[in-house]
Amino acid sequence: MRIAILRIISSTALFFLAWAALLILPRPFFAASVRANNLVLTSDRPFSQTDGKHVLELAEKKLQRSPLFSTRRDYNVYICNSGWRQKLFFNKDYNDGVGGVAQYPITPNVFLRSASVEDNRLIAHRGNPVAGDRTLDYYVAHEIAHQLTGEAIGPLAFYHLPQWVREGYADYVGKGDAFDYGEARRAFLAHEPAMDFRKSGLYSRFHLLVAHVLDHQHWTVIQLLKNPPSQQSVEAAIGPT
Repeated sequence: MRIAILRIISSTALFFLAWAALLILPRPFFAASVRANNLVLTSDRPFSQTDGKHVLELAEKKLQRSPLFSTRRDYNVYICNSGWRQKLFFNKDYNDGVGGVAQYPITPNVFLRSASVEDNRLIAHRGNPVAGDRTLDYYVAHEIAHQLTGEAIGPLAFYHLPQWVREGYADYVGKGDAFDYGEARRAFLAHEPAMDFRKSGLYSRFHLLVAHVLDHQHWTVIQLLKNPPSQQSVEAAIGPT
């Protein structure tokens, strides 16, 4: 029995190490690649270099809003068009239908679902393009923002962040100038479904809270990440609910 248990533990450890190695060095599984400054977009299907650079340039403009973003290192984003690559690199997150994953702290790389690079659109797990302001460059910036957050505060603090801070800050970076604080506040006070994550699956409410703390209460990003206020206190400051 002891030998059997040790074999199971060893096999599990080897499997995890092999998977971690793939996350760290996934390049052999992806054929097409383009660079724009220190952002690199790689895909398992060919795409226009011009369109790829355009997506990265839009994402970089958003990321430059974050004081956590550095121009001294590369950020790699991998588009997984094939289902088996999504299952391999997304792991447990695949069945949740998420658009992308940042497997921090195992790897600094970011992995996204299928995408139409020429249209700057991510393709959702059901096969339809994601509409609205969640463009492909949004997902690039959003997932990189997760990596930036983790690197700024460390893995333990990252995984203990309240969801509204972790996802709200990534949305804050990913949406960029597309976010309208006044409209979001109106929707929040009106209790619109889009402001309820459990109903909509959107981070609009979390984004509003982060924007209020950073832009209206003038906290720094590090202050927010290292010592976040309670969600209830920020909601109370925004207005009656």
